[in-house]
Amino acid sequence: MPISMKKVLLLVFTLFSFITNSQSITTAEYFFNTDPGLGNGTALTVNSNTGVLTQTFTIPTVGLSEGFNSVYVRVYNSDNNWSLYDRQNFYLKGTTSTNIAAAEYFFNTDPGVGNATTLSVDTNTGQLSQIFTISTTGLLEGFHSFYIRTQSTDGDWSLYDRQIIYIKDFDFTLDEVSAAEYFIDSDPGIGNGTSVIFGNPSQTSQILNINSTGLAEGDHIFYVRVQDTNGDWSIYDSALFTIDNSLGVENNLLSKIVLLPNPFENNLSIKSPNNIQVLKIEVYNTLGQTVYYSLEPKTTLELSTLKKGIYILNLKTSLGEASFKIIKK
Repeated sequence: MPISMKKVLLLVFTLFSFITNSQSITTAEYFFNTDPGLGNGTALTVNSNTGVLTQTFTIPTVGLSEGFNSVYVRVYNSDNNWSLYDRQNFYLKGTTSTNIAAAEYFFNTDPGVGNATTLSVDTNTGQLSQIFTISTTGLLEGFHSFYIRTQSTDGDWSLYDRQIIYIKDFDFTLDEVSAAEYFIDSDPGIGNGTSVIFGNPSQTSQILNINSTGLAEGDHIFYVRVQDTNGDWSIYDSALFTIDNSLGVENNLLSKIVLLPNPFENNLSIKSPNNIQVLKIEVYNTLGQTVYYSLEPKTTLELSTLKKGIYILNLKTSLGEASFKIIKK
């Protein structure tokens, strides 16, 4: 697992969807903390658009004080009108390029800085790439969060890095099961999931490393099935888990979108701010099947045909994706 401690120089935003009376956006500007007045911010070059702009900007933070800061962005349209600004708060911390002297890890609950299980680190120059063997003895079957952080030679601790793991006791006989596959939310079909090859099939308990990169924040269903040495697949096992980016609370779609009522009987309403445009709606059942799909920006879903139970609602919006557990009663 690569581990690094280095100075923060740039702040990257995949930002903004502005709607300005259906007129094209011709320019944009940003400023930090204090408004210099319309047209006096730092200019940004914008791509072609039709009044809605989704674009990535790299904004230098050189000269800003350490601590909390605010960045503001506003756009100018072809009718010569300025929009209101959009704001994002961020925390800026400079770290010297000292060597990494120590590391520690923990599962699920933080015991406090310096109180986790220690790891011996190799020689490095502030960036460390090293393989560790981590014991999972004592962890129950199901999802767990693995955390790791490092300490510099100056005694400063880094923020932690997190990875989600899934532990399952497959309870099979010697050499019977040789591989597994997993998928999240939607079943791609047998043999089309993410493949996992067991290095030692004789072990009755196997660890799967789950890549959650790109998953929408919110609720999801994880599925796993195994294959024996004859090529036969088992039925799958499933578990509900949550992606929670707690450091991005202000930008969290989960806090901006409201589903009412939940649990629901027939209809489910989606309430969101005006600056969030719903682009795609999908509902999955606990079998990994898509039971509802729409490319229309609906505010009410008619779901009377669904059976009672738990479902996953995935919303793709102009500001990103979010997933919600919904219950049909």
